[in-house]
Amino acid sequence: MTYILVLTSVVAMTGAQLFLKKGLLQVGGFPDSVSKIGDFFLSAYSNVYVLLAVLLTAVTALAWTAAVSKAELSHVYPFMALSYVLVALFSLVLFKEDVTALRWAGVVVICVGVFLVSRS
Repeated sequence: MTYILVLTSVVAMTGAQLFLKKGLLQVGGFPDSVSKIGDFFLSAYSNVYVLLAVLLTAVTALAWTAAVSKAELSHVYPFMALSYVLVALFSLVLFKEDVTALRWAGVVVICVGVFLVSRS
């Protein structure tokens, strides 16, 4: 059950980041002018993708709370790093982001680390 909760946390956090990015691409970048900050947040939190990101962040928090209550934090926390792997992969596919070789090397290091922790 613990691993299902951790997996739920990883998937929900990944989804939250992807939905947030999609929504903010529609809303636009953070304004340079202080007078436009309120409008930015109003637009952002009126966007369905940003709202989905907030919902998935809440799901992440609930699943993570349950997972941590059942397992050693030092064992389960490294699994959250898998969201970095998934975000990099989906950012490449969905947003056509330039994920460099150095970033992929970092992803491999993360995967090796998670594997080692899972064996302990």
